[in-house]
Amino acid sequence: MQNWLFGSGGCERGVDIDRRSRVEFETDGVETYFEETVLSPGLSLYRAAAGGACGFHMKMPEPPPGGRLILGCMLGGRGTISLEGCDEVSWRSDERLYCLTPVDRAVAYDIASAGNWATAAIKLEEPAIDLIATDSGVPRLAFEALEQRRVDVSLMAPLSPAMRALARELINPTYSGPTGRLYLQARALELLARQFELLGGELEREGTLAGPEAARVREARQRLVADLGNPPDLATLAASVGLTPKRLNRGFRELFGATVFEYLRNERLEAAREALEEDPRLSLKQLAWRLGYAETNNFINAFGRRFGISPGAFRDRRTKPN
Repeated sequence: MQNWLFGSGGCERGVDIDRRSRVEFETDGVETYFEETVLSPGLSLYRAAAGGACGFHMKMPEPPPGGRLILGCMLGGRGTISLEGCDEVSWRSDERLYCLTPVDRAVAYDIASAGNWATAAIKLEEPAIDLIATDSGVPRLAFEALEQRRVDVSLMAPLSPAMRALARELINPTYSGPTGRLYLQARALELLARQFELLGGELEREGTLAGPEAARVREARQRLVADLGNPPDLATLAASVGLTPKRLNRGFRELFGATVFEYLRNERLEAAREALEEDPRLSLKQLAWRLGYAETNNFINAFGRRFGISPGAFRDRRTKPN
């Protein structure tokens, strides 16, 4: 289930995209739409546009489990994209490529359109590994994202004229019906190839962690795990050790093999496992609250993905006599 929230100002409504492939909504009389088209297993096309001057937002508070990579073309307008655990990225009327890895993280798009905003984005999920595996030009990031080994990417880059033209063709395709579907698939794959080419160049320009920064990253780790139930957010933690959030995330990945978000999640789940081993009578609700989970179901789902067994079943197994 992929539940999105659409709204403007104080008005917001939820939509289950699994049940409706196209969503149309109005903001102060301005029509806007959001559409997902599945082109092949693991490959989908997102399209959205606003027909006039307006401001609105689109959010996915709880993305479904599984590896995921979003590569999109932002055309016109201005706004910000927020991925939990990463720096915000923004654009101002210029056309941009954006790349996101929304795995177990909330993502939000805040958009101001002057009547010219639109976006076309490719969504890759785990089944797409078979589609891209034979292409040697695919950036390592794509495989890492689909296999959930890297989930901390949120970046933007200039959009080439060729990608701009492809994105506009996808938003307003020449063909419809069965022919139109083939046309969309062909154009989407061409766009994906160009996005991969640009994305690989952007990642090559990322720096590596400098020696003096390692101590700051280790200090941040100590501060992060000091209180698992009430840890500092990424911006506060980064500022406390004199690093930017992006640099701190990169440092965590280089030193500990995980981003700040992943590291915190893993430490919480390891603490939960140890607590249930020591006292199988623990209430799951109390344990989830103690470790900073506002919703018990989120804790249960995360524990299951981490250890392959629900915390309830793990607890019951520990209480059974040998």
